[in-house]
Parts: sequence; C-alpha cells; structure tokens
Amino acid sequence: MPPDMRLRCTVCGQDYLAPYRNTVNGERFLLCAECDSVWLPGDDTSRPSGHSLSTVFAGHQFRPDEGDWDLIEPVPDGG
Repeated sequence: MPPDMRLRCTVCGQDYLAPYRNTVNGERFLLCAECDSVWLPGDDTSRPSGHSLSTVFAGHQFRPDEGDWDLIEPVPDGG
C-alpha cells in the first residue's frame, strides 16, 4: 500500500494498520502490530477499535507466547 494510503492506528498512534488473515477460517481483518488492536470488516477505521486478537479467535484465548502467531498471516497488498 502506498505510504500516503496507510491508516495510522487510532488506538496507539504508533503504527499503521495492516491486513491480516486468520489461517483457521480465512477471515480477514486489520491489525496494529504495535498494540494488537484489530478492526473487523465494516469497522470504522477512523475510530478506536474495541477488538483484539481474542475477538478474532472468539472462544480461543489468543496466546502469543505459545505460538499462536502462527494462526494469523499478513495479506500481501491487502488482497
């Protein structure tokens, strides 16, 4: 994504939102890698998110220290 098109995180302001995919079910979402805030499809990215990776994995406590980062992957070019 061109630098002028990137969306800055409205929660922490420290990083940009990047497209990711849940490898379990294929659902896509936007993630701030700095604070782990998540925007689901249809969420207003101009407002702070109320979601986290635990939202993406409802019913599964996301545990990055136990290798759960393997359950998500970046989506190149947002596609």
